[in-house]
Amino acid sequence: MFAAASLVLALSGALMGAATPALAQAVPSGPPIRLFPPPETMAVPDVGAGAGRVLDDPLASPGPSAAPLPLIPSDRAPSFDVVPTVAPPSAIAVETLGPLDPDGAGPLSGAAGLGGDPWRGIPRAEVLALLPELPTLTPSPAVKELQRRLLLSRGSPAAAPGEPEPARRFGALRVEKLAAMGDPRGGADLAALLPEAMAADEAAARALTDAELLAGPLDCAAATERARPFSSPYWQRVELFCRLRAGRIGGGMPTETGAAPAGDDLAFDMLREQPGGDPDFLRVAEAMAGGPAPRLRSLKDPSPLTLAALRALQAGLPPDVLSLTDPARLAAVASNNGTDPATRVTAAERAAVALFLDSRRLAEAYRAAPAKGDELLRLKDAAARDRTARTRALVQQAMLAAMGGGRRVELAGLALELLDPPMLAGPVGAVVADMLDTLSPTPDAAALAPAAARLCFALDRADTGKRWYDLALRSRPTAEVARLWPLAVIALGPPPGGGALGLAGWLDESLRGADPEARARVAGQLALLQAMGLAVPEEAWRRTADPEESAPTPADAARPPTADPALWQRLAEASADRRVGETALAALLLLGNAGPAGAPPAVVARVVGALRAVGLDNDARAIAREAAAALAG
Repeated sequence: MFAAASLVLALSGALMGAATPALAQAVPSGPPIRLFPPPETMAVPDVGAGAGRVLDDPLASPGPSAAPLPLIPSDRAPSFDVVPTVAPPSAIAVETLGPLDPDGAGPLSGAAGLGGDPWRGIPRAEVLALLPELPTLTPSPAVKELQRRLLLSRGSPAAAPGEPEPARRFGALRVEKLAAMGDPRGGADLAALLPEAMAADEAAARALTDAELLAGPLDCAAATERARPFSSPYWQRVELFCRLRAGRIGGGMPTETGAAPAGDDLAFDMLREQPGGDPDFLRVAEAMAGGPAPRLRSLKDPSPLTLAALRALQAGLPPDVLSLTDPARLAAVASNNGTDPATRVTAAERAAVALFLDSRRLAEAYRAAPAKGDELLRLKDAAARDRTARTRALVQQAMLAAMGGGRRVELAGLALELLDPPMLAGPVGAVVADMLDTLSPTPDAAALAPAAARLCFALDRADTGKRWYDLALRSRPTAEVARLWPLAVIALGPPPGGGALGLAGWLDESLRGADPEARARVAGQLALLQAMGLAVPEEAWRRTADPEESAPTPADAARPPTADPALWQRLAEASADRRVGETALAALLLLGNAGPAGAPPAVVARVVGALRAVGLDNDARAIAREAAAALAG
């Protein structure tokens, strides 16, 4: 792990790239632009109102240390389009590529997707090698949305001259990845446009069908059409499930046509005799056909078909189903109303953290978790020893029942304390934010204000976040509030929300008595601000260095922190050449499953600057916002 001083140099070195022409045209030349007001007036724009107002700075230090830092040297023009890149290669090879891949159809085009030709400049073979590595378990809504649009966008990479036909086609890989990341609807929309690719790729067809089974309900007509080119036992089991669900098999269930068709009993016998079958599914299928209810004492590795059949029966699941690590299957467990509520709430939250379950269904699972005795009255003690899904569920239940304002503020504070950083921007955080919506940001709730503002900004609820942030500035001028300033700047845009605080006041408060870990966090926040286009002076970087550490070397600054060097370079070159698809692909791979909240700040800053360089400003801001929310804790 790099020391704080090394991180400072690595961040500042990586983030001092040249501005792109397209962004630079939007920035007028002129004198330096301040991030905070002159100390003699403290006049600041009122964000959202457009009118100037004068505030006292609750965080300004007395004496000379309170004077603002110069944002940029006087002989340099200000820039709001700093794009963090490494030095471009000395020469760019231009190659003529072959005909376009026929799998370039997509339901998104233009601004809804990633532009008119997102895959320009990257050979098909490289795309096909990288697509399977895209993250599938990220807790980041910003990453998941960018990846979804990348995969659904119209366009395809060109094959290099003489390149052989790949083993698997571009369209099928896109469908398979959409299914794996929990977007079966998007996968089905894309598959409908690519019938030839799907007919040649059973793995993609199965992945999409499994994802639909888990998310429910399966479109049996589409699945039957998808199965036509294939003859494996899997598709026979899917057909059996569809017939059972429609009531066309078995004497114990109502049927659409009356008597069961002749020979249906043979379907079970044939599937039982096939090697490598699915015995759990067959037991549940017999129950769907009118047999006795299944008694499953253990279900450690159920297939999507088994889980879909159990949900159709609303049959209970054994507790050991929680040994599953696949969030798609955990979401299916959570959506089965026959599941024990204690099992269901744990499965629901784990699926929701990975964005496989939305906040509405998570809240339903929270409300169903049973309370024992006087647990709802002793939640503070419970939260101190147990930060599990069940505790968060009980806090929500208590909030729904609480009438007094003081009790509601106490419970909302407890819910905020129980949120871990990866939960902020997703469904778990959204459930808590909905609880906050029942409170007003008034002085009696000032103790909640910093954490409430952080949560709302992370969820892109900017208006609500600003109200809590303003309350925090008025009521609690502390280091906790100071840490929110970069997040407020990113969430609200310049001029910084929070009025009189500014860069100097934030640094003064955040670095007072800071240990190396805190200094590294401040350096990461500076990196994000600069990646978003705000000019950060060298003096600010120097202040974040640990005075007790030795000076970092140039080799430290050149080394990409915990990132794949090839991806690091690919991102720089693709963004410099405005190759949108390749830039997004490299950015997603660098962030990985950790997402902005878990990736090193230098990596996130590089990604944010690169996305801005190719015109994906909204995606860049969303990623920076999630990272800044994690650093503000």
